[in-house]
Amino acid sequence: MRIESRAMVAADIDRAAEVLGLAFGDYAWTRWVVDERDHIARITRLQQLFLLHFALPHGSACVTTIDGTVESVASWIDTGATAPEPTTSMSALAEQFAELEGNRHQASQAADAEYHLWRPAERHLYLATMGTSPSHQRMGLGARTLQPGLDLADRHQLSAYLETSSESNVDFYSALGFEIVRHWRIADGVGPDLWLMRRAPR
Repeated sequence: MRIESRAMVAADIDRAAEVLGLAFGDYAWTRWVVDERDHIARITRLQQLFLLHFALPHGSACVTTIDGTVESVASWIDTGATAPEPTTSMSALAEQFAELEGNRHQASQAADAEYHLWRPAERHLYLATMGTSPSHQRMGLGARTLQPGLDLADRHQLSAYLETSSESNVDFYSALGFEIVRHWRIADGVGPDLWLMRRAPR
């Protein structure tokens, strides 16, 4: 079995989106913000759009492959960097995102506005998306896929931030040096738990 971690390229996007769709298929956050009808297909398409128009242009996305097949994906955004304009207009992308979120679009917008209130104002490296295919979890692929981003944060002496809605993810990220900054349940306690976590540069 040959395992390799490397920067994501355009040819990886479809498979990377598929991995993320499977990884987030039963995740509390996506259950809250994405229509349950054709749920995994919607998540996969949302991730495909994000990877193509945001993650890849930023140049901080990594994949881990097993025998040449992408099985883990991580995308970081440097909040102090200027990314190229998406090739599709922002209004057109917003329409596609709204259509894919379906009957959860308003909940998604409200959730997005709520957690953005707690994002740090200073420049940092933000983990925008991360997932490993369910059939290859607990093999160390996730930590391996995240490492280039953590190394980048350390080189530039930037804090790394993320949000998660999974208590098991909290344990996973804690082992990588992240600490809980805040924990609450969104939508006045009706929605999923959300943990904001920070890793100081080393």
